[in-house]
Formats: sequence, structure tokens, C-alpha cells
Amino acid sequence: MNKYCHSISVVDIRGTMYSLIGRFISRVNQKYNTRSCVMAIRQTVHDKSIDDMAHPKCLPLLGTKLDLMLAGGGTMLHEYIDKRHKELGPIFYEKLGCNTKLVFISDPLMIKTVFLSLEGKYPMHILPEPWVLYEKLYGSKRGLLFMNSEEWLVNRRIMNQHLLREGSIEWLEDPIKTTVKKFVHAWKGRIEKGHTRVNLESDMYRLSTEVMLAILAGASSNGVKHSEEMFSNFSETVKQIFQTTTKLYGLPLNICQRLNLKVWRNFKESVDASLHLAQSLVSEMIIKREEGDGLIQKLLKDGVNEETIVRLAADFILAAGDTTAYTSIWSLYLISQDDSVKHEIRTRDVGYVKNVLKESMRLYPVAPFLTRILPKDCILGEYKLNFHTPIIASIYTSGRDEQYFTKANMFLPFRWDRNDPRRKNLANHKPSATLPFALGARSCIGKKLATMQLTEFLSQIVNNFDFKCTNSGKVFPVTSQVLVPNEPIQLTISHRNI
Repeated sequence: MNKYCHSISVVDIRGTMYSLIGRFISRVNQKYNTRSCVMAIRQTVHDKSIDDMAHPKCLPLLGTKLDLMLAGGGTMLHEYIDKRHKELGPIFYEKLGCNTKLVFISDPLMIKTVFLSLEGKYPMHILPEPWVLYEKLYGSKRGLLFMNSEEWLVNRRIMNQHLLREGSIEWLEDPIKTTVKKFVHAWKGRIEKGHTRVNLESDMYRLSTEVMLAILAGASSNGVKHSEEMFSNFSETVKQIFQTTTKLYGLPLNICQRLNLKVWRNFKESVDASLHLAQSLVSEMIIKREEGDGLIQKLLKDGVNEETIVRLAADFILAAGDTTAYTSIWSLYLISQDDSVKHEIRTRDVGYVKNVLKESMRLYPVAPFLTRILPKDCILGEYKLNFHTPIIASIYTSGRDEQYFTKANMFLPFRWDRNDPRRKNLANHKPSATLPFALGARSCIGKKLATMQLTEFLSQIVNNFDFKCTNSGKVFPVTSQVLVPNEPIQLTISHRNI
């Protein structure tokens, strides 16, 4: 019995030892295999190049130019790319009429990664080819939009101090409020004269330009003298820059320029006229520097030379004139469709007006695409991308995606208010999916003043006027470098009936 028990014990001990050894070997193998799998996955990720990315079929030399033309051309680019994302996913590449593979992304995490982690010390973006060619041919030195490398960084830091740094933008309030107040007074004067239909595009260009001039000159200045004809011409030439740039898209640009075709001549003439006028206005303010306390005076005190100030300020006027003008137009269009929004603007605090503005820019981002050019080889998602790969963030698509915004195509300003009980019915709300001013070091330099201007403008207009849109059909957006209405928005105004 004891011998039997002893035999069993030896067997059990041996079995236990073998079992333990087996488990140890199994765990080692499992750990090794797991590590191998991880390494294999990592290797697979790193092995994926842009060639492995989803992409549409394209023709040699032409790329997908014919597809775009059949879809409506450059004016429908935002809808064309939106459809591509629905077909190919949140990241794909496409050759739009050239050999360059343009990488389009609509995933908010990828977009944030590009702007906050991958853009580098000197962020580079894509400029329209006609603008680049114009600068190259005619030696026209431009502002921040065109600057790169150290020149950009030095001037950007100076501008940041006055336009973006916390606690440094209070000086903007007076020139903005004073200019908007004058605009409201002018609209009231029109109504008194029986002119109830406004030329919204022209008026918004004028307001945006006057706000920029007031900021440049300062609240204490009498401003730069200008005529109605001057503002009309300026508005028209700036608008022509964007329209003619869109017409040149997809055409052989160098041939258009060498043959001096009408489409190139129209583009060049509009840029010539706009730059000349903007530079003249800035130069006059520099001459009258002692009269003002605006941005011009601040830059002079910072030691910025006059030539650079002209470059910075002239581009400032041109860029703001178009972007804030069309954001104002889209906002008024949306508000005119919804009396409940008008009522809430009139009865709630300024926070609600800011929510109206956010919702307007989500649905109609003036810049439907934001771009960066990779400064070095890097990983984006599961792809290894090479130095100088162009990345295009599809802001129009991400802002209207149901997985990021419930009822994405509806104008619902309350979605931005965390305390609004109506928001509980909106399951999805991802603010990073809409970036009207971009992110990172090269985000819009005028984002704070634009927000102040637009908030003040919408508050004043809604509180002082009743207005309605009288377009017979639905207005939809088209791409003209920025997102604009396919037809002029017809707005009639009257004194608010309190």
C-alpha cells in the first residue's frame, strides 16, 4: 500500500513537473507569438504606402480630371470629394488632373494629428497655382499666406501677440463695434428711403473691408478717406480673383499665361487692381501713423519695416474681405429660414449668437478644404507617407457626417449648448469634426477678430431688423476657392416690429 502510494506520488510529481514545464513553454511561445504578431502588424503598418491607399481609377496624364468635369467641374469640388469619401472611406488619394497624389482625409482624429503633430515648425500649405505663378512672374511679395520658413515664423509671432494672445485683443472691440454700428445706421437710412432690398454680397464685402481698415488704423483715427466707387471696385476685383482662379483650375496654366488668354488676363487684372488698392490704403495709414492706435501703429512699434507692414496688412484686407463676407451671408441666409432662431438671438445672451455662428460655419465652412504639405516622412493612420505629400482635410465632409453630428444637414444652433435639454436627442456631437479656422501654428491669424466681428454683426442685425430671403428656389453652395452661394442671396429688410 505504501509502495503503491509512493509510486502514485512519483508519477504525480513527474506529471506536475511536466505540466509546469509545458505551461512555461506554452507561455513563452504564446508571448513570442504575440510579440511576433505585434511586430508583424507594426511591420505591415509601416509597409503600407500611399500606393496601398484606396483611390479611384484614373487615366494617364489626365488623372481623374474628366470625372471632375462630368461632376460639374471645380465649382462642385466639395460635393465631388464628399462623394469620394462616401465611396472610399475617410482617407484616400486622388490624382485630380496631375501626377501628384493628393491625400484627402475626413476623420477628425487624423485631421488633428496632421495639424497638431505632423505640420512641423514651418507649416506649409497648398496655394492655388495661379496665385503662385503671379507672385513668381511679377515679383509681388505677399503677406503671411504666402510666407514660408523663418520669414513666416518671425512675422507670425509678431501678429500673434496682437491678434491671438489671451488678454491682448480687447483693443479690437471698439473699432469692430463702431464700424458695425455705422453699418446698421446705413441700413436704417436705406429703409427710410424705401430701399428694402439689399445687395448683400456688396454690403458684406464693404463691411468686412471697413472693419479691417478700422482695426489697422485704430479707434482714435478718422480712418482712410474712401469713396463709394472705391469700395464697389474693390469688392468686385476681390470677388473676381476667386472666380477667375476657379476658372483656371484644371487648365494648362502656363499655356494660358504664355498665350495671354482672356481667362488669365481677367485673373491678372483682378489681382493687380486689388493689390494696388489694398497697398495704397495701407501706405496711406503708414503716412498718417501718428493719427492712429491700430495694428499699423503696433507693428511699427515692434520694429517691423514699412515694406513688410504693407505686405502683411494688404493681404489681411484681401483675405478678411472674402472670408468674413461669405460667412456673414451664409449666417443671414440660415437665420432667415428659421424664426425660432431669430427669437432666441433676441432673447438670449451672446453665447447663443456664438452657437449660431458655429453652426453656420459647420454647414457652410468658407474654406471647405484645409491643406498641409508634410515636412518629412511620417505615419498617418496606417500609412507611411513621404516628405512633401500634400494632405487635404475635407472639412465640408466631416462637418456634415452623421457619425459626428446627429441630423448633420439641419441648422440646429442649440447642439453647441451643453445645457440645452434639446441636445439630449442628438447622440453625436464631435466639435473637432468642424474646424473653420484650422488648427496648429498656421491656423487662421484672424480667427478671434473674425469671431468678434461676426458675433457683433449678427446680434446687431437680428436685434434691429426683420428680414427674409426672397430667392425663388433653394440656394446651394459652390466652390469658388471659398464656399459661396450658387446665386446671389436676395434679402429684404425692414425695421424690426417690436
